[in-house]
Amino acid sequence: MKALEVLVNGKAIGLYVPPEGECFSAIVANVPRTYMRAQVLAGSESENWQWQLPDIQEGETIAFRLVETNGRTGVPPHRVTPKDPKQVREIKKEAARAWDQAKKKKKKAKAKRKK
Repeated sequence: MKALEVLVNGKAIGLYVPPEGECFSAIVANVPRTYMRAQVLAGSESENWQWQLPDIQEGETIAFRLVETNGRTGVPPHRVTPKDPKQVREIKKEAARAWDQAKKKKKKAKAKRKK
């Protein structure tokens, strides 16, 4: 299973493992403008997971590495929030509609180029 290893100044600070079969994302921002703050997000059909990483000060480096877990467990999520099943169904419907529209648009563009 794939996981995200985070390094600060070349030193590994944590392994962030998403739920089985799911993916993750990392967000880095300098929202306070004096340092960077990073979060790792993951989730499943039923819940969202969030990890708050240590603040990165000016001159420090942060690196992300995709690794195989090899059975290792990661840092437990700092925050787990349940998803509303009704909202999940609505989002899936909207995503399917958007996907269909994109396919149709691409097909039309391809046909137009052939003319």
